[in-house]
Amino acid sequence: MKFLVRRRFLALLTLTVAIVGLAAPAYAQWPSRSRSAQILAVDVLDVGQGDAILVRSPEGKTALIDAGPTRDGAAQLLRDKGIEAIDIVVVTHHHLDHHGGMETVVREFRPRYFVATNSSHTSKSYLKLLQTVKSEGVTAVVPTSKPRRIELGSVSLTILPQPPEDPKEENDNSIGIRLQYGGFSMLMTGDSEPPSRRWWTANCPELLRDCSVLKLAHHGSHNGTDASWLDLVRPEMAVVSVAKINSYGHPHSETLELLRATQIPLVRTDQWGTITLVSDGETWNLVSSSLARRRSPRDDSRIANGASERVGARSSRRR
Repeated sequence: MKFLVRRRFLALLTLTVAIVGLAAPAYAQWPSRSRSAQILAVDVLDVGQGDAILVRSPEGKTALIDAGPTRDGAAQLLRDKGIEAIDIVVVTHHHLDHHGGMETVVREFRPRYFVATNSSHTSKSYLKLLQTVKSEGVTAVVPTSKPRRIELGSVSLTILPQPPEDPKEENDNSIGIRLQYGGFSMLMTGDSEPPSRRWWTANCPELLRDCSVLKLAHHGSHNGTDASWLDLVRPEMAVVSVAKINSYGHPHSETLELLRATQIPLVRTDQWGTITLVSDGETWNLVSSSLARRRSPRDDSRIANGASERVGARSSRRR
């Protein structure tokens, strides 16, 4: 079932650096109409208290952004979806809840590119991942002070410029990514905190504005978003990856209240499980095998409030 149709036509980003010519992996179990209708699929995978986002282009090319906290969690979800290969993997920063499953993914799905920062903050588990990347012959790509565009078929993943200094807090080393497919866009910034957001706002605001979907940073923590950030990004919907039971209190009550105040619907993995977004480049839909059903526009507030029945059909008009 589908809901939440969006129609937006944004100018495609033009940036200086591209990684092109990725080999298309073989994967199945996605509706056959995706080949004729040119459907992009983005899965915010339910990996518990961590992040893992799968991107599947209309041409069948794939990217995995983070891989959750556990060794086999993300890999099993990829197997369940019939994924046999990954073209690009990204580790947004060096914390275990984002790279814990990446070593298994690299060994089994043999990506061509591994995107990560050269942050000085590291751990034994992350160093082991780097050894695996090297031994498997995966090409490492490090973000720079300039934007970098990765071409995933007709989908662009733009790596936001990296701040020039190595922050004291590893969360502020997080890689930011803007996904663009025609008029659909999604902004993902790992566990970034206020210093990162201020730097990006000052240095690349054009890459942040008017996104269809915002992945809340730092699992909906109180420091993962703020009013000025939402005013710039202006998302039509927010998603968050969080465990049902977590000791951090994520998503934070301040974040939930901010979303309510700005009338931005929130969809959560702890309530939905894996969240799947699809787009043909002109419209986009949130799909669910069992939970979604159409509701009236006034029921959108129930999504932001975290209600168990959380589906709304909003107009495409901007707030």
